[in-house]
Amino acid sequence: MRRVVWLTSFLLLVAVAVLVWVQVDRPPAVEVSALPTTIGRDVPLRFTVHSPGPGLERVWVVAQSGQNSWQVYEQRFERQTWRGSGVERVDLEVAPDWPRMGIPEGPLVLQIWARTYGWHLRGHDRAPLWQHTLELDFTPPRVEVLTTQHNVRLGGVELAIWRQSPDAVRSGVEVERYFFPGYLGYFSDPQLALALFAVPQDLDPSVQARVIAEDRAGNRTVVQLPVRVLARRFAERTLLLDDEFLVRKVPEIEAANQLPATGSLIDRYLRINRELRHQNEATLRELTRTSDPNPKWLTAFHRQSNAAPLSSFADRRTYVYRGHEIDRQVHLGFDLASIKASPVEAAQNGRVVFAGNLGIYGNTVILDHGMGLFTLYGHLRSIDVPVGATVKRGQTLGLTGETGLAAGDHLHFSVVLHGVHVDPVEWWDEGWIRKHLIAKLSPHRPMAAASQDDLEQ
Repeated sequence: MRRVVWLTSFLLLVAVAVLVWVQVDRPPAVEVSALPTTIGRDVPLRFTVHSPGPGLERVWVVAQSGQNSWQVYEQRFERQTWRGSGVERVDLEVAPDWPRMGIPEGPLVLQIWARTYGWHLRGHDRAPLWQHTLELDFTPPRVEVLTTQHNVRLGGVELAIWRQSPDAVRSGVEVERYFFPGYLGYFSDPQLALALFAVPQDLDPSVQARVIAEDRAGNRTVVQLPVRVLARRFAERTLLLDDEFLVRKVPEIEAANQLPATGSLIDRYLRINRELRHQNEATLRELTRTSDPNPKWLTAFHRQSNAAPLSSFADRRTYVYRGHEIDRQVHLGFDLASIKASPVEAAQNGRVVFAGNLGIYGNTVILDHGMGLFTLYGHLRSIDVPVGATVKRGQTLGLTGETGLAAGDHLHFSVVLHGVHVDPVEWWDEGWIRKHLIAKLSPHRPMAAASQDDLEQ
């Protein structure tokens, strides 16, 4: 009998031990994605709750402001087996409508709570898993547009000036999918911002432009910018490709850019004309992402001396091989030619941000002229300036050549605004500079004396 009692007690003890081992789990834990110190009405909260074992029963989020509290989120997990829900991890995104819930702007304590189906030696739901103090801000920045008229040709550039409230941390001009950042610090009024913006050649003339401003909380103000876009027709050109050109150029470009020499000669050419071209434009956008905040574009740009144009901006090119159309591309720049190995001259004062091979452009120099404006000099035979060098208007950068996807000796010249190719003709025109740029800057006093000197040139 004693043996039976002992065995029964032992089995009961084992059963209890197994049950405890199965049901007892560690307290749940939470991971919260990087959270700003200030959030607005549209900033989501992302977090992950872990609970190994029987699984989560309930997760909820509480906000406290002063003596008031609100449950801003809750999710329950139904029991799936006798043990629990089996949910050991849940990734959540919470986007409370703070104003609708009556939660005021100002300091806020945010708490994440959880309850599980497991047994815990201490009450795991008696205190929040996570707590954080932040600031709620629903008020967007203020923006007042000061420039009233913006006449721009398709593919051209204009200048906008606006005043923004001190809480704005990002502002600029949006034109469809393109964004052109604003710059502070040029004017004596610290809240005045300006931006060069383009209406890129691939957009419709009916496009709308707008000034946007955002604060740290993600609140956003949008103000329509009065813009009149002048439509234009770009030249259409047909380029005839022959075997002599392909045999000479394709292996040269492949070797310079570590491209595989696989497929037919025409397939390899198309890989260069399409894929490499696309990669080069992506590199160019990256190179022009940051810029000197001081403008060096307040006088007309120098045009390559004694050079005749071989093409104009945004030519629509059709490529024909053995009587058949094989490709279409847009030529984003000007081709200028004079005599072979001519000196290539800087169009404006600037700093060298790139000097080397750039795919279809061959040996290339890129200059930063401030506030997002750059010039590109391609197909060079040689380069005479290093990255980081400061150059003057008219200074020699190298010699013309036919590196890259060039059929003969010439200079490919592009003007680029924050990665967007724009028409160089405007920048060669002193009258355009004065009418579209200086006339808008003049009513507002610049911060630095050097800027005033530029305006008076």
